Amino acid sequence: MAAVLASFLLTDMAVAQVGPHAVINVSKNLLRVYNARDAAALRELLAPTLQAKYTLDDLRLTLARCHGLTHEIDRFSLPSWGARRFGFFGVYAESSVLEMVLEIDEDEKIIHWMITDDVTAKEQQCTLSAMP
Repeated sequence: MAAVLASFLLTDMAVAQVGPHAVINVSKNLLRVYNARDAAALRELLAPTLQAKYTLDDLRLTLARCHGLTHEIDRFSLPSWGARRFGFFGVYAESSVLEMVLEIDEDEKIIHWMITDDVTAKEQQCTLSAMP
C-alpha cells in the first residue's frame, strides 16, 4: 500500500514540476530568441523530439518565414486561454496583431509553437510541431 501511495505522490510531483508561470516564462525566452533570429538558441528551447526533427538550417528557414509574417515582435500578451503547459497569446508585431499557440512539456521545452493570422488555415508559415 505504501508503495502505491509513494508512486502516486511521485507522479503528482512530476506533474507539479511545471510551475504556474512556466508557459509565460518560455514565451519570454522565445520572444528574445525570435527577435534575435538566433536559430541555435531557438533549438535549445525545443523539446528533444523537435530538436531531432529540425536542423539548424530548418530553424533558420522557419525564423525567416515567421519574420516574413510578423517582422519584429514588440511583445506577447499574457495567455488569453490555457493552462500550465499551453497558452494562446496575442502577438503584437510591427505590422499587425497575430495569434500564437505555445505548448511545452514537463521540462518546460517547446513541443508545439505557431504564430498565425488565421488559426484555422491548414497551411501555416510559422510553426514548429512534432505533428507532420
